[in-house]
Amino acid sequence: MPVYHIGLISMECGQPLPICLPRAQGFDMGLVAVLEKPEHVATYAVHPAHLEVHKMREELCDDTLAYDLEF
Repeated sequence: MPVYHIGLISMECGQPLPICLPRAQGFDMGLVAVLEKPEHVATYAVHPAHLEVHKMREELCDDTLAYDLEF
């Protein structure tokens, strides 16, 4: 198995706060992965562990929304 440096610093998931439910558009779970650098997004996207989570998400969820932000 290849060795990847994906720069993953942390990963958290949770439900929207009750006050946010009217804006959540039916989504009931969020996942945030914090990476060291924007360049790590491409490596993270093809990492075998990420692909396994992606597969599970597609099997379990009717609809998903994914996007990347830089802070």
